[in-house]
Amino acid sequence: MKVKIFLLLIVISISVFPQKDKVPFWAKGVVWYQIFPERFANGDTTNDPEAEKVFINNRKIPEGWEISKWTSNWFAQSEWEKKLGGDVRNHLYERRYGGDIQGIIDRLDYIKELGVGAIYLNPVFEAVSLHKYDGSSYHHIDVNFGPDPDGDRKIMSSEIPDNPDTWKWTEADKLFLKLIDEVHKRGMKIIIDGVFNHTGVQFWAFQDIVNYQEQSKYKDWYLIDAFDDPVTATDEFDYKGWWNIKSLPEFNRTKDDLAEGPKKYIFNSTRKWMDPNGDGDPSDGIDGWRLDVAREVPIGFWKQWRNVVKTINNQSLIVGELWELSPDFISDDGAFDALMNYNFAFAVNDLFIADKNKISVDEFINRLKQIDETYDYQNLFVLQNLLSSHDTERLSSLIQNPDRKYEHDANEENKTYKPGKPTSEDIEKQKLVAAFQLLFRGAPMIYYGDEVGMWGADDPHDRKPMIWDDLVYENEIINEQSGFKTGFGNYTVEQNKNLLEFYKTIIKIRNENETLKTGTIKFIYSDNEKRAFAFENVIEDQKTICAFNLGVSDVSIPLDYEVVELYSSNSDTNSNIKTIAPKSFKVYKAKK
Repeated sequence: MKVKIFLLLIVISISVFPQKDKVPFWAKGVVWYQIFPERFANGDTTNDPEAEKVFINNRKIPEGWEISKWTSNWFAQSEWEKKLGGDVRNHLYERRYGGDIQGIIDRLDYIKELGVGAIYLNPVFEAVSLHKYDGSSYHHIDVNFGPDPDGDRKIMSSEIPDNPDTWKWTEADKLFLKLIDEVHKRGMKIIIDGVFNHTGVQFWAFQDIVNYQEQSKYKDWYLIDAFDDPVTATDEFDYKGWWNIKSLPEFNRTKDDLAEGPKKYIFNSTRKWMDPNGDGDPSDGIDGWRLDVAREVPIGFWKQWRNVVKTINNQSLIVGELWELSPDFISDDGAFDALMNYNFAFAVNDLFIADKNKISVDEFINRLKQIDETYDYQNLFVLQNLLSSHDTERLSSLIQNPDRKYEHDANEENKTYKPGKPTSEDIEKQKLVAAFQLLFRGAPMIYYGDEVGMWGADDPHDRKPMIWDDLVYENEIINEQSGFKTGFGNYTVEQNKNLLEFYKTIIKIRNENETLKTGTIKFIYSDNEKRAFAFENVIEDQKTICAFNLGVSDVSIPLDYEVVELYSSNSDTNSNIKTIAPKSFKVYKAKK
C-alpha cells in the first residue's frame, strides 16, 4: 500500500508541478518555419493598414500613400515615394503589403507539406510598424491582422488595459485563436515573439504618461529622465529609449527585475495567450515564446516569468534571442529552454560559404563542440539552428557575398555587395548548406521563402513579400536608383521549384529517421585537406550517417560496417556507395 501511495505521489508531482528543467519532447529535433506576418500572405484585403495608423507618429501623411502591390518590383518606387524623393531604402519602412493572420491560415497546408513541425511568428500584437517590435499592447493581436480593424479599436477603447477583468476578445484575437487551432489540427506547434524590454510610443501606458506626465498612474512603468514642466514653453519630457531610439521607450527595471506594473501586465498577457479559456487546459493556447533582446531584460524577471509559463504548460518552449554563447540563460538555474543558435550559423558560414576566409573542417567541428560544451545535453536538441532570419541577409544572398563576417556589411553601404538573384551555382551551394542544417542535431529553422530561393540583403531587404506559385510577379530591376552600387540586373521573380523539392526531400528524411532528431551524435571522420567530414547519429541499434565533401576530389568514408544509401546529392553513380563526389553529400543507414 505504501508503495502505491508513493507512486501516486510521483505521478501527481509530475503532472501538477512545473518541471523547470524539462525540455519539451515535441521540440527536440523539430523543423521550424519562421514567418514575418506582414510579408507572408495577404489573405484579407479589407483589413489592410490605413495611412493614419502607419504615420501616427509623424506629423504628415505622404500624399497618395497606399498599400504596395504584393507582386510589384521591390526596387520600383510608388508615386508617393517618388514625390518624397531619395533612394528606395528611404521609404521601405513606410511601405505596407497587407500580410495578415488569414493569409497564414490560408497557407498552412503549404507549410505542413514542406515537412515543418513548428512555426515561429515574429510579433503579432497591436503595433504601428511593419515589424511590430514597437508594441502598443500585449493583450491584443494587431487589428490589421484581423477582419474588423475599426470594430476592434472600439472594443479596445472600452477596456481598462491594466485590469484583465475588463479585457474583451477582438475579432483579430479570435482569428488568431483559429490560427492556433488550425496549426494544432495539422499536428504542428506555434510560438510567438515576446517583446518585453521595450514598447512603442503608442503603447497605452506610455500614452497616458505623455498626456498626464507626472500625474500619470503609469509614470513608474518607464525610465523617465524628465517630465514636462507646464509652466515653460518648451517640452522637457525625456526618457530612455532602447539603444537611444526614442520610438522604443524601455520599461523601468532594477538590476534583477522589471518594475511591478509592467511585470504584472506581462504576466497577465502571457496567461491570456497560453490558456485562452482560463480553464487550466493550455491545449487551445500557443506552445511557447521566442523572447526579443533577451539579455537586456533582467534575468530575475525571466526566471519569474518562466515559472508563470511552465505552471500554465510545462510542455511549452521558451527560446531566447541570444547571439552569443549564453550558459547563464540555459542552465540548471537559467530561464530558457533554447536559443536562436546564431553560433551554429557563424560556424556554417565560415566553413560552407566563406571563400578566402574559410576555416578548416577541424575548426568547424571544434566550434560545434564548443556549443555542445556550453549547454546541458537535453537542451542541445532544441537549439534553433538557423542560417538566416528577419535580422540578417537571406541565405542565398549570404552565399553570393562570401568573406564577410556574418551579419555585417550586408546593405547599401557595402559598395561591393551583390543584392540580386542567386545563380544556379549559388542554389547548388545553398542545397549543400541547407542539407547540413537539416541533418545535424538540433531544431533547424527555415526563414520563410529561403526554401524557394528568395534573395535579399540585410533588413529591410530580407523582408520582401513571400513568393507564391499562384501569383505572377513583376521582374525585380536593380539599377542606380536602388541604392546599391553593384548587382544591377533584371531578375525574374518566381519560386525555385527544384530547390523547394530538395528541402521537402531532406526534411522528409529527417522526419522519418528518429536518429537524426534525437540520436547521440558523433563525428567519425574529418579531413582538412580534402575538406570532408562525416558524423553518425545513434539510438540503441539504429544508426544514421551523414557525409559531406566540400572539396574538389572524391572522398571515401572509412566505415567499418555495412550501410544502405538513403540519399545522394550527386546523380553520378559510383560502384562504392561509401565514396562521396566533390561538392556533394550522402545520407546512409547502417545495416542491422
